[in-house]
Amino acid sequence: MDIIGHLAVVEHAGISGDEVWAQDAQIALFPNLAHCHEWAYQRLREDLRRPVDRTEKLIQGHIITDWVIHYGTKLTPQRHRIGWAYDEAPRIAEGLDRFVDDALAAGLAEVDPRDHDERAHLERDFGHTVAECALDLRVGEPLAGTQRFENLKATLAKLADQEYARQLIEGVFSHTGGYTREAAAVLERTTKEYGAWAGQVRHPEDFAALTLCTRFDWPYERATVDYVVSYLHDVGKRLDKAAAERIVDDIVHAIADPMSLALSA
Repeated sequence: MDIIGHLAVVEHAGISGDEVWAQDAQIALFPNLAHCHEWAYQRLREDLRRPVDRTEKLIQGHIITDWVIHYGTKLTPQRHRIGWAYDEAPRIAEGLDRFVDDALAAGLAEVDPRDHDERAHLERDFGHTVAECALDLRVGEPLAGTQRFENLKATLAKLADQEYARQLIEGVFSHTGGYTREAAAVLERTTKEYGAWAGQVRHPEDFAALTLCTRFDWPYERATVDYVVSYLHDVGKRLDKAAAERIVDDIVHAIADPMSLALSA
């Protein structure tokens, strides 16, 4: 899931209320901001056996979402791409060339991702990312035009201040014992992006489009964002409604009851 989806499922699971669209948002999105998924997956296994505090619970909600949507509803010793996003990926990847070709032909982008990535990896990454972003549009629709959306933008805008962002990441890592293998410049780029997006989005669905623009190094210009949003809506219409609803339910259930992820002895 993308920004809106991650926050929505945490709220639906009862981990946070309105505050997940305000002060809790930065913590609920922390694995993305700090590029610490490897640590968070490891920590998830450990946290199934002990109580966690509020900060840890919010991070846990994020990483459970990532696990279930990619790897399934059980916390297996090794990761296998059997989750909903990878089920949807091959069919969606069939539209990669037309999506890119149309954007280039219309002058909406200059970078062709096919020139910079191995084909199999590009198709897999495009397929599962588009599936998650299209799902985000469904989950986030009720947020449009609400005070929650305004609160979220105000909260994410703080990340444009790099000293604030650095202190946030250092503080959370100090509190949790977490770490990242990425360089400080990578974290700075991500927090700057989130801060900039907060001032550019007109609708919650823009966040998902901006995620794809970032993946492809496409501009954050309105025409390009609108093109990506329209494409995501088209993909969303073709998603199996029952399967999409089921994966959201599975994620919410796992966040509310993390022990449900544990494999039987």
